[in-house]
Amino acid sequence: MRPHHAAHPAVDRHLTTLVADVTGVHGAVVASMDGFALAQRGGQAGTVDRLAAMTSSMLALATALGRELAIGALETLILDAERGSVLMLAVPGEPPSLLMVACDDACVMGTVLWHARRCVRGIATAATCNT
Repeated sequence: MRPHHAAHPAVDRHLTTLVADVTGVHGAVVASMDGFALAQRGGQAGTVDRLAAMTSSMLALATALGRELAIGALETLILDAERGSVLMLAVPGEPPSLLMVACDDACVMGTVLWHARRCVRGIATAATCNT
């Protein structure tokens, strides 16, 4: 991780709460729009930089798709897999960032989405207060 992308302590707090409060959430990463990891909780050691880059790429593709279909700005992308799901959300702010949440197949996606959106609001507020 690049040192000048250090996360505000409130971002760490919001990620910790998200991972601790939602059963089945394995990890969460906040990434910059250019794919650098800003903060992480849970997950496998050594994967944060790759996950940040992939999250950035996936959301860029989803944004292009939304633009092509004229359906508005991207808010959420959900990937469902055989043994789990990945939720990716845009975090508003200057600069904007991204949240990726990885969970197992026991997660209730509505619950994960509610908590992730609450986390995004907290991260956005922390970024505003930090500027």
